[in-house]
Amino acid sequence: MKSIFMLLGIALLTGCSDQNTEKSDLQSGKALYGQYCASCHKDSGRGQFLLGIPRNKDTQMSINEIAHLIRSGHPNLEKMPTFPQLSSPQAYAISSYLKHKLGAE
Repeated sequence: MKSIFMLLGIALLTGCSDQNTEKSDLQSGKALYGQYCASCHKDSGRGQFLLGIPRNKDTQMSINEIAHLIRSGHPNLEKMPTFPQLSSPQAYAISSYLKHKLGAE
């Protein structure tokens, strides 16, 4: 009986830890987005159509595709600068913020 309660407690704590990590990643992603992306794509993620800067708010790209694009660029997107100085986790945090926060608005 004790082991059941122990396992239940561990499961609950693990779930809380995952939520805290996700929240922290989204906060980090928001800050990084503000620093590296918002000047062109705007805080809202709507971009600047007349300047040829696409909206990234509701992109169909996956989180991994966005993270790769941020760090490495794409030959068809010459206007977008690359940010190789960002670590993979930082690029992933920006991507997660785009998909989970801006995409949900």
